[in-house]
Amino acid sequence: MNKENYKKSLDELEISPDFKERTAKLMKNTLNSNQKNNNPINKRLILTFASAAVIISAGAFALNYNNNLSSNNQDNPIVMTESSTKGITIPVTEIQAQEDSSIMSSMMGLFVYKGRIYIQSNTTFELDKNFMVKKEDMLNLRGEYIGKTTGTIDEWSKQEDYTKEFASTIGESDIYTVKGYDSKYRLMAYSEYEGGFSCEIYDSFGGEVLKTGADYFDKLNLQDNITSYQWESYDSWNNGKGERADERMNDSFEQFISALYTSEPIGNNIDLFTENTENDSQKFVYVKTKDNLITTLRLFKEGYVYAPEAGFFKLDQDMFNIFWDTMPVASGIDVEAPVAPVETPAVSTSAEVTMDNDSYPVSTHSITLNIKNTGSEEIAYGVDYSIEKSVGDAWEVVPAMKNLMFIEIAQILSGNSEQDFVIDLKQLTPRLDIGHYRVVKNIGGEEFIVEFNLIK
Repeated sequence: MNKENYKKSLDELEISPDFKERTAKLMKNTLNSNQKNNNPINKRLILTFASAAVIISAGAFALNYNNNLSSNNQDNPIVMTESSTKGITIPVTEIQAQEDSSIMSSMMGLFVYKGRIYIQSNTTFELDKNFMVKKEDMLNLRGEYIGKTTGTIDEWSKQEDYTKEFASTIGESDIYTVKGYDSKYRLMAYSEYEGGFSCEIYDSFGGEVLKTGADYFDKLNLQDNITSYQWESYDSWNNGKGERADERMNDSFEQFISALYTSEPIGNNIDLFTENTENDSQKFVYVKTKDNLITTLRLFKEGYVYAPEAGFFKLDQDMFNIFWDTMPVASGIDVEAPVAPVETPAVSTSAEVTMDNDSYPVSTHSITLNIKNTGSEEIAYGVDYSIEKSVGDAWEVVPAMKNLMFIEIAQILSGNSEQDFVIDLKQLTPRLDIGHYRVVKNIGGEEFIVEFNLIK
């Protein structure tokens, strides 16, 4: 294994020195604007796009991609890397240490193989009514065994930890090729536990040059391989309603897929996320292929389609509009065959949450929750939380929570395992003063509360 190849991949890119300041400023301005205009705040503001530095361990590491659009506005976090005539290059994933971060997240699933970093895919298995992967689907896709990951990467890992073959954030999992897909770009992580198994798709597109949409979507095997699709309005997605309409193949959809392949890759633009928060400004299309994999496409009304691994693609506007108009969003829309949100069911007896101490000096920089899954089933939780202060006989959310937005990344905790969840108190403005507090956190659909004191 060539150690230098790993180092080169990890050292090629850097986060812009003022990225965090500019991104935080834009997020805060958006929040203030929404409040001023009495608009609902985007509850699921997604910053996990390929150009942004996504903090992937609670205040410890960042996943970095460069941009490929330009702007004369210094407050717009967009940087030119290549012209559209030459295509764009998906940058190699980089993880680097971050001593301070203003955006919280949990560790993203990733592993290292043959000098490439594979991250959790935007493509997922179709789940059954119990939100589990069907064994038949897994066996039909599972290819050749190529190795086992080691859980050697966490928020305290050093740079050299990422140079090791099969180093990962996902613990021990068996890695397989995926039938019908190039192993350079797509692999499967599989593990067994008492009473079941888990498997996920992982992708690695770093370094690929995209001149047209075909350079990306070909690798997902969408063309002539789709059996059906669902769509969801922005309002439903943003509020977790899970109101999806089932659709069969039709001419407008097939023309839309063809337009994806001839589209122009343009990279990323945070403004498209923050400026398109009206109910009919975005739609989500869930494409099901013959192998029962689901790929999510995020559509923006101006003719853009967003894919997390590659950024935005600009489609032919006429072909885009024809398909867009087949998904009407209006008050009282009759959504055919709505399905439940894809969330982990609440498990009232499988999770335990504790804190390392019950009292801390008021100058403490961080506190740690220990989340333990005592059951055999996986549970999921996000990076969001709330802090409340005891005031008289009531609990009040601390003012600092109004200034926080959380990246939407699900953390999966396997059965009979535990994980620390670090809360960075330094990012809270205003800072917490002396008093009695509690952390409120949703885990597996159930609310957990842990109390603590800040003292002199």
